[in-house]
Amino acid sequence: MFDNTHELIERCIKREEKAWSEFIGRFSGLIYYSARERLKRSGFRFNSQDIQDIVQSVFVELWEKSRLSEVRDRNKIKAWLSIIGQTRALNFMRKKRERLLSEEELFKVEDMVSDKGEERGVELMEEVEKAVENFSPREKIILKLNIAHGKTHKEIADFMNIPVNTVSTIIARKKQVLRASLKA
Repeated sequence: MFDNTHELIERCIKREEKAWSEFIGRFSGLIYYSARERLKRSGFRFNSQDIQDIVQSVFVELWEKSRLSEVRDRNKIKAWLSIIGQTRALNFMRKKRERLLSEEELFKVEDMVSDKGEERGVELMEEVEKAVENFSPREKIILKLNIAHGKTHKEIADFMNIPVNTVSTIIARKKQVLRASLKA
């Protein structure tokens, strides 16, 4: 409908619905590709819905904050949108990791199930919770993924984007510390 990108952007700034529909149709693939490639390069696990959420959040922000008016050179809109898509993908990764590494949620009794009887299981998990207090957040998440969620060393390494040997070493050393503190 709009042959001239400059005209399309101007009409989007004026909030014309047809212009926005065309803008989204024309540039959503670019933002999708930019976000997906950025996540791939980072080795971060994601799915199609994650990327669609990123794309949607870009368009919502463009609309709600009238960000298109910030574009100085309308001829470079593709580069500008590509950068926004990549930046949004980085923000997505950071937020997802922060949620997963949140200190308060790493080792909580209610997250773990024991097969040694309910009462002893709760006691044991409380002891584990106390024993891991001085571990780093990274060590805690690695142990929780391994012990509570049964993830393999390779799965944890892939998820955290670190070498398998590092995961194995951390698990071996921290399990030794846990055994010693639980025996005491």
